[in-house]
Amino acid sequence: MPRKKQIEWAQLRVGVFVLVSLVVLGVGIFFISGQVGGFLSRRYTLKTYFASAGGVHEGAEVRLAGIAVGNVSKIQLSPFQDPNRAVEVLLKVTKHYQDNIRADSVASIETAGLLGDGYIDITRGGPGQAILPNNGVVKSQEEADIKEIVKNANDVVSNLRVLSSALNEITGQIKTGNGSIHQLLYDPTLANRMNATTADLDSLLSRVQKGEGTLGKLMADETVYKQTVDALNRLNQMLDDAQHGKGSMAKFMNDPSVYDNLRQLEARGNTLIDKLNNGQGTIGKMVNDPQLYNRMNETVARLDTISERIDKGEGTFGKLSTDASLFNNLNESSKTLREFLNEFMKNPRKYLTLHMHLF
Repeated sequence: MPRKKQIEWAQLRVGVFVLVSLVVLGVGIFFISGQVGGFLSRRYTLKTYFASAGGVHEGAEVRLAGIAVGNVSKIQLSPFQDPNRAVEVLLKVTKHYQDNIRADSVASIETAGLLGDGYIDITRGGPGQAILPNNGVVKSQEEADIKEIVKNANDVVSNLRVLSSALNEITGQIKTGNGSIHQLLYDPTLANRMNATTADLDSLLSRVQKGEGTLGKLMADETVYKQTVDALNRLNQMLDDAQHGKGSMAKFMNDPSVYDNLRQLEARGNTLIDKLNNGQGTIGKMVNDPQLYNRMNETVARLDTISERIDKGEGTFGKLSTDASLFNNLNESSKTLREFLNEFMKNPRKYLTLHMHLF
């Protein structure tokens, strides 16, 4: 009989040890997961509605501004016909955070990573908003669903495949010798030209370093540098003289009489232009009087008429310019006069002899 009691006491100790171990294990798990405070604290219920659960399951984490404050207790179809409120999600939130969840708070379904588990994230409410009570409804906001993200990723992969195919085609054309890129990559002429250009450039730099040629002299000869410095010094001296009133340039820049003369010249020019515009003076009348223009037109018209008559051979000038017989007669007369003058110069007595007759 005592042996039987001893066995029962041993079994009881084993059971108590196992129970304590399980309690310690459970507390350790909650400490590790950070849920011990929520497990031991009071909670209250909130509701929110979504068009789809979107990967969220019962027991999923509920966060307030990124901080874990509770869990999803239940997911079910809502009694509403609105497709944006098709799913009702019940949230168990630690009552300690109730003051931070208010009427302007918004719940959304988030994903931990691209393919991670979904959770509910609630934004912190403003201080002027009402605190949501037990069984209160949190506004919801739909985020990009993981299916939509995967679909977009598939579209990106498809586009990358098309781009890869196009690049493979271009690469194939380059390898087969089509296009200018093949010539650039495979034609040795370009490499030879580049080598020749590099050699010429090396030779040029070598000559410049030795001081040969114009560029070499400019870089190696200090004369150009000295001349440049001298020119700058002279320019600075000129500017200094101008600032201190020396020389003609300084007088031109600093003498107020030059400015006054220019102003007077400008005023006279404006006065002259005003007189011309008003038709005063001879030039003003010539510019503005329409009679002068009409007379000039009449004169030009008369000259055109005279030129036309001369071209037609009318009148004395016309016959002079067009009649060949008149030219010939004048030519003959000129020839006869020239012969007479020659004879007269040779024997003037022949033509200057005087005869006297007595009655």
